[in-house]
Amino acid sequence: MYISRKSVFVGVVALMILGMVMGYSYTLLTEMFEEEERIADERAQVNKAGALSDSFEPLATVKQPQTTSQETTFIFERMYKLCGHNSITYRSAMAEEVGLSREQIESVHSSWAIKEFSPSIVWLYGEVDGYCPNHYIIKEKDGCIAIYRPLENGQGVYLVYQTNIDTAFLSADVQERIKEGWVVDSLEQVEQLMESWDS
Repeated sequence: MYISRKSVFVGVVALMILGMVMGYSYTLLTEMFEEEERIADERAQVNKAGALSDSFEPLATVKQPQTTSQETTFIFERMYKLCGHNSITYRSAMAEEVGLSREQIESVHSSWAIKEFSPSIVWLYGEVDGYCPNHYIIKEKDGCIAIYRPLENGQGVYLVYQTNIDTAFLSADVQERIKEGWVVDSLEQVEQLMESWDS
C-alpha cells in the first residue's frame, strides 16, 4: 500500500489543525470554568457578609415618592354638619400644587383630610360648620326680608334677593325665626313663604 507524500502531508496538516482547535477549545472552556468558579467564590464571600443571597431574586427597587402634576385632578368633598349634605367639586392642579408629595399636599391643605392620593387624583375631605349652598336662608336686612345663600366654604352667606316685605308686619314667631335665619331647602319654599307673608 502506497501512500503518497501529498496524502501524508495533508494528513499531518489536518492533524495539526485539529490539535490546535482542540487546544484552543480546551483553553477557552478552562477559562470559562475558572471564571464561573471565581464568581461563585465572590458570591459566597458576599453571602457570608450577609449582603446577597444565592438566588437571583431581584433586589427591591427604591420607590420614588408619588407627586402631583398638571394633569392631577383635585377633588374636594365637603360634608356640611348643619344639613348633613355632601358636595363634591373638581378642578385641575393649580401651579403651586404641581410636583408636590402627599406630605406637601397635607401641609398646603392643612384643614383637609386626604382620602386618596395618586399622581392622577388628590381627593380631599373636609367637614364644614354650616349649611350647604343648596339651601336658602331668610333673614332681615334694613327692616325687610332678604334671601341669602350659604357660601361653599360655610364661612358666611351672600345676598341673593332683597324684598320690600317689611318684617314689622309679620307675626312675632316669624320675626324671631327670620332674626335667627330661617333655613329652607328650595327656592319653591322661599316663594311659598314670600307669598304667604306678602298677602
